[in-house]
Amino acid sequence: MSDRLTLSDSELSLAGSTLGTAARTMEEGSEGRPSAQFPSLTGIGDEADEFLRSIEVAQNALADAAKSASHAVNGLMEDSSALDARLAASLYSGYAVGTGAQ
Repeated sequence: MSDRLTLSDSELSLAGSTLGTAARTMEEGSEGRPSAQFPSLTGIGDEADEFLRSIEVAQNALADAAKSASHAVNGLMEDSSALDARLAASLYSGYAVGTGAQ
């Protein structure tokens, strides 16, 4: 088992995109909970309403978490690209094909 985590750019890109899509779907695609009180012969209408309210809160929390994670992944990819560019700029042009000596 490897002691390090390896993520490719394509995996990170897909993760960020998927998280963003999930956040948008939860925010925009939800029908929302019914606003009417549930009539009930057994008296559980209040409990059913509270349960649906809890689902709505959980869905909003998940959407916020997915959005935050998507932003974090995108920031990580930007930082990685900037670091790659700095490394490339700091090495002389023959470094990759030579012995490493200047």
